[in-house]
Amino acid sequence: TSFSLHCIAMEIPGPRWMPVAPGNRCTAGALTFPMHARPGVAAHRVGGCIPQTALGLSVIASRWRKSRQPEASVRMAKAFGRDALDDDASGLGEVAGTELEAMISELRDLEASKPQSLESQPSEVDEGAIEPVEEDPQAIDIQQIDRSGQVAVLGVPNSGKSSLVNELVGMKVSIVSPKPQTTRQRILGLALLAPRPDMPPTTQAVFADTAGIMETGQTVSEFGFRHKRKRLFRQNRMHKAMVKTAWKQTKASDAVFWVLDAAKCYMYGDYMPPCPELDGVAIGAPVEDAWWLHPELAEELSFLRKLKRANMKVSVVLNKVDILRDMDVNVEEFTLKMREQISSDLGTTKDGEDILENLWPTSVLKDPASLAPIKRWLCENLPKQSPIYPLENISDVPARVVASEITREKLFRVLREEVPYHLTVVNAVWRQEPDGKLLLGQKVVVTKEGQGRIVRYWLPQITEEAESEISEMVNFGRPVELHFQIQVDPKWLENEDYYEDLQGLLDRSGSLVFP
Repeated sequence: TSFSLHCIAMEIPGPRWMPVAPGNRCTAGALTFPMHARPGVAAHRVGGCIPQTALGLSVIASRWRKSRQPEASVRMAKAFGRDALDDDASGLGEVAGTELEAMISELRDLEASKPQSLESQPSEVDEGAIEPVEEDPQAIDIQQIDRSGQVAVLGVPNSGKSSLVNELVGMKVSIVSPKPQTTRQRILGLALLAPRPDMPPTTQAVFADTAGIMETGQTVSEFGFRHKRKRLFRQNRMHKAMVKTAWKQTKASDAVFWVLDAAKCYMYGDYMPPCPELDGVAIGAPVEDAWWLHPELAEELSFLRKLKRANMKVSVVLNKVDILRDMDVNVEEFTLKMREQISSDLGTTKDGEDILENLWPTSVLKDPASLAPIKRWLCENLPKQSPIYPLENISDVPARVVASEITREKLFRVLREEVPYHLTVVNAVWRQEPDGKLLLGQKVVVTKEGQGRIVRYWLPQITEEAESEISEMVNFGRPVELHFQIQVDPKWLENEDYYEDLQGLLDRSGSLVFP
């Protein structure tokens, strides 16, 4: 009824967004969500109130039965007036003995007993006593965000893709380690970018961090002999799914970044001459992509050829140039050489335009300021449209995935050889105690008994660090208690149940870590 809605409107204001200090939690009903503030971005929270639903009416009735405060009833009668109450009562019908009728009757009696002088006097409001609400200077105006788009971040394993996404987003959204092929699934990192540091954000960039694109078939050189390269992880259905998901991301992206290891290119590039020569005389046909024929660049060569067949423009992020500076290499000269070489090898699209759009020399870990040209280009070239995701979002990773990935990251850093590539972590138990403590049971799956013994040795040494990070990112700073079970499954790498999320089928419902 209208009377019920009036009660809700008065006693319980509707949900609203309110600026708060960065790092504060927000409360909505009985659920709490952490707010991760990025530089220049104000965290927001939902007001501490109950939505205007049937739940709000039940809470009001409960409060009325317990307190029956006359002051509140007088305020309600004054706010709605006698006529409004009469109209509402006529619509309710004569239901004797009901709580709602008793409430209306009490309001009428209180209204009738109120002094007439107070009712006749006009209410005066001291405008000077009302303090204006100051706006948060760090709040982001959504009308200023006039560009948004998705950016696929691709590259071979251990080129620095996850580090690049974490740095552009402003916080850790993807696990990293010195070992290749740490990332196994597509992870979205959302960033608000400004053309210059002294300007407010104007662009929402959605970076898709993907698994390293590796060869999924036999490695054969141009001359027919097989490269004998040591593999720490075998080619299986899971790795093929990882590569498939990475390439699939390019179809939904507005820009494609190819992260390339500058030090690797400097050491192994220009391996073969463009044409076989003898005493300066050509003695054979030109060799295609001769610059990339070193066995250590086989995956980069395969990636380059796939880009040419895809007929899409790409921007190259030449990462780890700090290593070149440590080797006393002229970075500017090497950058120009790489631009010419990659542009020549990639060629042009079907429309006659160069496939290579940009090449940026960067050092993600040692020189974050080198990413400024990338941010400026995105602010100028992403499509003009409203934000794709809410501005307060920073990732699409569910809490359950975050917890298991944190444990896997810690194990990845201490394990050696093939062991880290033959294990996965699954959350088997997720129980929240009344005091907020999270009891988390994780199952570590390996392929061999020997690997299980190695993992069992290292688990006690990484547990404290994993609990601390899970507490901060998942459980709002409250305690976390980890328990592990080691399971041996020789065929888990071929079991789709373990890697179906790699196909982009992540269950994004119930994500608490990233609201």
